[in-house]
Amino acid sequence: MNSPARAFSGELLGTFLMCFFGIGAVATAVMAGAHTGPFQVGMVWGITIAIAIYATRNLSCAHFNPAVSIAMCVAKRLPWKELPIYLIGQCLGALLAAFILWLYFEPTLTTLAALPAGEVSPKGADWASAITVWAEPYPNNPGLTIGVLQGALGEGIMLVILLIIIFSMTEDANVGKPGDMIFPLFIGLTITMGICTVGPMTDAGFNPARDIMPRIVACIAGADPAAVFEPGVWVVYVIAPIIGGIVGALLWMYWLEPLHKQAAEA
Repeated sequence: MNSPARAFSGELLGTFLMCFFGIGAVATAVMAGAHTGPFQVGMVWGITIAIAIYATRNLSCAHFNPAVSIAMCVAKRLPWKELPIYLIGQCLGALLAAFILWLYFEPTLTTLAALPAGEVSPKGADWASAITVWAEPYPNNPGLTIGVLQGALGEGIMLVILLIIIFSMTEDANVGKPGDMIFPLFIGLTITMGICTVGPMTDAGFNPARDIMPRIVACIAGADPAAVFEPGVWVVYVIAPIIGGIVGALLWMYWLEPLHKQAAEA
């Protein structure tokens, strides 16, 4: 069992790294046209998550996500009494990363905010689009039609898949799993695929800490709180991932884990 200080430090550092590089990639894509599509941004997120796991898994369980931590408690992989330490570390890591990125991009944000309504910069960015760096909209593409139910479904299903992949990669009875040295890469690639698939619809939150903490920073940056915390935000980006994570844990415990153990004993 990790000490509270180690667990807190691991979750804070890992979540900070994930959000700093991940949200930073989104920011440069939106405001500077640095990336051409969800695959490039998704690869940044995926590689960063893998690196963060490598950097911190000796300190904590390297969740970086409240939905994952809650699911691990349901699956009895993490004691409930340790959950607050994980959640606090994750939220502070995400908040710190978003705040530092705001300081870094503040001159650009100020310039965009001063543009007349409807006018965009040479890179195609305006204040309304730039603020989505911190506040995921749904749909991400105005040409798509998606409501709260569809957004919640996409976010929830992605967490079901993510938890099943995490358990599969760490289950001793799964003889087909990759080694401990490389499984973080596959977890990161799962996020990359999710961003490519669900991202165009919901901007791929997948993580309540990664979503809510940057929204708070967006309000500090001058965004309208009513727009940042629009109706449905809590359902799509907080409740749905948590429920999806729990469903993924239950599917693993009562369906897939017994099958893996039966196969290993056969």
